[in-house]
Formats: sequence, C-alpha cells, structure tokens
Amino acid sequence: MKKINWNHMSELGLIERINREILHPLGLAICRQVESGVSEKILVADDGVFEYGPEINSKPLTYEQVQKKLMEFENEK
Repeated sequence: MKKINWNHMSELGLIERINREILHPLGLAICRQVESGVSEKILVADDGVFEYGPEINSKPLTYEQVQKKLMEFENEK
C-alpha cells in the first residue's frame, strides 16, 4: 500500500476541496506544516466561519491527473 503526506494531499488539491466542500461550512479547517508534510490538528473558527480568499480558486484535478501525480510522488523516493 502506498502512502502520501499532507503536502502531497495539498498538491492534489484535496486539502482545499475537503476544506471548501466539507469542513469550512462547519467552521473547521485542515492545516498542515509545509516543512514536514504533517497535519497535527484541525482548526476551529472562533466565529464559526472559514472561507478561502478570492485568490484561491483552483479547479479539481481529474482522475487521470491525480494518478499521474501519484506516480510522480512515488518516483521522488
């Protein structure tokens, strides 16, 4: 079984998608340490609201794009 870290999850656009579609409406957000690729916690908004700024507007990767990136991650080792 392969493993990826939270930096890879971010490169795949999955942290943004999970945040935007699931967690932000609940006042929660995944955060990670870029240096280590580790996520130790979920942030809880004081006012119950999280949202990305307008400059963060990416489109989800296709299945094929995700598979290609996963292969690239494996080749990094």
